[in-house]
Amino acid sequence: MATPHNILVILGYPANNDGYPSPILKSRLDKGLEIYKLEQIEKIIVTGGPVYNNFVEAEVMAVYCINHGVSADKILMEPSAQNTFENARMVQKLMSEEGYANAIIVTSAFHARRAKYFFSKHIENVSIVAAPFPKKYPLIKRVFYTLKEYLILLLYNMGLLNKRYAIR
Repeated sequence: MATPHNILVILGYPANNDGYPSPILKSRLDKGLEIYKLEQIEKIIVTGGPVYNNFVEAEVMAVYCINHGVSADKILMEPSAQNTFENARMVQKLMSEEGYANAIIVTSAFHARRAKYFFSKHIENVSIVAAPFPKKYPLIKRVFYTLKEYLILLLYNMGLLNKRYAIR
């Protein structure tokens, strides 16, 4: 999967109100760290700004990665994106500046379709890796998150969404 030109991108999700990774964010981070340790990847981009609280997702993610053995000089932060479209656009700019052409994107299984949709518009060679739902999430919550994603893509394609979910 990895080549010398791959970079690993872990998409953010709001942190808990105490500043620690939420279960969904932790699942994405754990999957990303698993890939980072198994593959020959030079750097990790963590992406996400403060969306539902004051904690910058990228900062929370960087601390988690460092606490789990990733050297700080291997982490690039994109701390401004407010949605998946902005993640894709801002990560592509950062990748270009750093000389990377291929990306392995880690997100949640329920979010993989939207991530693929937007990142494919900005980065030519994209692989999406899906992190599992947190084990404690009941089936109804998993169904809700999955249906919400389909609805977001449908409404986006119909031009009915505001910039919270996507910007054209």
